[in-house]
Amino acid sequence: MARTSAFTVRVKGMREFQRNVRRLKDRELNNSVRAANKAAAEVVKPEAESTAPKGRRDAKSSKRYRPGKLAKSVTVTASAKGAAVKAGSAARVPYAAPVHFGYPKRGIKANRFLFRAMARKSEAVSETYEREISAVVRQYLEGD
Repeated sequence: MARTSAFTVRVKGMREFQRNVRRLKDRELNNSVRAANKAAAEVVKPEAESTAPKGRRDAKSSKRYRPGKLAKSVTVTASAKGAAVKAGSAARVPYAAPVHFGYPKRGIKANRFLFRAMARKSEAVSETYEREISAVVRQYLEGD
């Protein structure tokens, strides 16, 4: 079951901007918008990596559990529509979702380190996004 983030950044006029970008069918413009989205999301990554639970291995730990792998698995994905900061993967870090969202049946409490990282860095994300998108608009749409 996929869960969505409790934190999103809404930009007034973004849908119209995306529609206009699609109409232009300019690959470089799409790549620039994607890069702006990624730059804004990259602001959250160091905070998420530093606050991710490191854990420790004990006798009951699964053989697949490696302390510190969750923090190393934090990645940023971006498209022209938006960006996301994710942690874990089904193959390499299958315990990421239970750690983040909790697993009451197994006695695992939620540790929402990604949400906390976004909350702490939301102002910086907004500033970065505004700066990057303004540069894209100046470069491609205003002709500077």
